[in-house]
Amino acid sequence: MKLRERWLPLCGTALLIIVCMSLPFVWFAVRDRQLDSAHWDIPADSNFLSAAGRENAVARELYYWRQQPTETTNAHPTELSTARATVAPCLEALRGAKVLPDAYLDAAEELVAQAAKCSASSETVGATTYYFSQGPNKPYLNITVTEYGTLTGLSGELGLADGFVSADVAKAYRTMLGLDSFTDWENANPRGHGTPAPYYSAEAQLYLVANMDLGYFSVSVTSMAPDTYAEL
Repeated sequence: MKLRERWLPLCGTALLIIVCMSLPFVWFAVRDRQLDSAHWDIPADSNFLSAAGRENAVARELYYWRQQPTETTNAHPTELSTARATVAPCLEALRGAKVLPDAYLDAAEELVAQAAKCSASSETVGATTYYFSQGPNKPYLNITVTEYGTLTGLSGELGLADGFVSADVAKAYRTMLGLDSFTDWENANPRGHGTPAPYYSAEAQLYLVANMDLGYFSVSVTSMAPDTYAEL
């Protein structure tokens, strides 16, 4: 009898503790059900990356870096061996996807291999630009690579002007980056000099452009919100 009288209060206390600990979980479950069934009057943020964009590695990565605080560092000398090792996979990918004419890639690879010096700078969080040069007033090449190895920019002057068709380069570059799955690419309004071929995808929130202007060529991709693109 005494044992029973002793255990009853203990059992009651334990039951009360279990009930109290369960209440928050019950509340959250009910609240989640209410939120799921609610009708929202506030429109979705058009600058939030789409589900398709979040499934794409490049779109997701560049969108992430776009959200981070911008940090800029001035160009500084860097080890040639390190720079060459970093950009080598990018040059191989460009050749494999036939982004640039062979003459351009041959010249680019030769310049990287024979460059007298190389400097690097970080203009945005997560990306570094390598500047290869053989000296003043000579061919040069700039390559921008993210810390995950994504080639987001290529530009320079290699002493060549023929064979670079901006629209073809842009489309091949898009394929190389694995962005063909987005079906909403649209021709953007050309800006600047030369023969720019710009494209934009709202689903990917990416602005991609290739251009040739008096021997200076460039190709790049940038994460850009729809609102920002509309203001161009």
